[in-house]
Amino acid sequence: MDPSDLKLGLVRQIFPPSSRPDIPATLASEFQRTNLAEKIKPGQKVVVTSGSRGIESMLEVVRAVVKLIKGLGAEPLILPAMGSHGGGTPEGQADVLRHLGQTEKTLGARILTDYKPTVIGEVFGYLPLSVDGQALPGDADHVVLVGRVKEHSEFIGPVESGLMKMAVVGIGRVQGATMMHQAAVRHTYYKTIVNMARVIFQKAPVLCGVALVEDERNILSRLEVVPTAEIERREPELLTLSQKTKPKLPWDALDVLLVDEMGKDISGAGLDTKVVGRIMNIYELEPESPKITRLVTFRISRKGGGNAIGLGLNDYITRELYDAIDPAMTDLNCTVAVSPEKGRCPLVRPTALSALEGALATVGPCSPADLRMAWIANTKDLEHLAVSPRLYFEAASDTTLERLAKPQALPLLPNGYFKHFNDWLAELTGRPAAGPAG
Repeated sequence: MDPSDLKLGLVRQIFPPSSRPDIPATLASEFQRTNLAEKIKPGQKVVVTSGSRGIESMLEVVRAVVKLIKGLGAEPLILPAMGSHGGGTPEGQADVLRHLGQTEKTLGARILTDYKPTVIGEVFGYLPLSVDGQALPGDADHVVLVGRVKEHSEFIGPVESGLMKMAVVGIGRVQGATMMHQAAVRHTYYKTIVNMARVIFQKAPVLCGVALVEDERNILSRLEVVPTAEIERREPELLTLSQKTKPKLPWDALDVLLVDEMGKDISGAGLDTKVVGRIMNIYELEPESPKITRLVTFRISRKGGGNAIGLGLNDYITRELYDAIDPAMTDLNCTVAVSPEKGRCPLVRPTALSALEGALATVGPCSPADLRMAWIANTKDLEHLAVSPRLYFEAASDTTLERLAKPQALPLLPNGYFKHFNDWLAELTGRPAAGPAG
């Protein structure tokens, strides 16, 4: 199949209107509701976690938590809580926060740039459990876990990505992340996270979790303060809530999925595995859908810092993406995550057009009229989608989709690359997608 025969139209998923809470007001109300504000005393030190994901509201939420703590006369301290990300070093992790707009100036609090790995116990009768000593009594009077509750890119369970994982990998940092992933090989992620979090909640002065739940546009829809004793019960409920509004592809099967960019700021696995239907863990189940025959990614997000975990999920990538990879950072993340499969290199093509040619040559017999192909900005921003004529035609009878622009020639640049998805979208509609271009 000749790519020059292909066309792409534009459709939009029809999502419910977003209703973003007033963050400072909601936090103040939640701390009063839970009677947690009275536990923070003047002069105390309160460690607040902040992670490596590009979460739309994170800066505002952490800043509001900081302001609330200061208003109670205590000293807030920001702990970069992101396992092995940023090269696993305190400096690298502070730099990740900086790339996300989180600095001491924007947050209004000091960012901890040290790391004190401290063993606080063991799980499963043999596995030592380590956390950062800066989050233990003596250095901290309280710890506030700030984290988004959502599906995890590595496994399926009652608890996935959220407050308990923020305790294990966040205040556990690189050693905590290493132990969690190692134990998951034998005990599953769910059992490992829950057992490790229980020990941490006993040993560390965790006051509460601040749970963020987002809607289909990745906009904050719920902000809830959960006392530590309630986290294990409440988090599965919040996960179920988040699953109802998660962004996903509107199809169960595709011949080809083109992704404009992948990156650690977009998903913990670079590409959201639940969106592309590929987890690729030897000890976890694969998603039942969607079924995507060929996956091609063009670029790596600049905010990802060269971390190309998730590379191995692809069938083809471009030379541009390959040249932007930081091998050491990718190796560290894949090794700590006990997932070398995600660091495997797919076939590298010199341009986006040639990568698409490779995908088309390996999907089996198919005509341009029958091809089920989509192009997305990334696996997080899925409101707008570029689609092949077959999918554009089907969208006419799909009440969840709106057709915005008829199929037209591929948006190719003279060098054989596609335009950035967001740039193309802006040209067609005058409005960019929700997420930033890499």
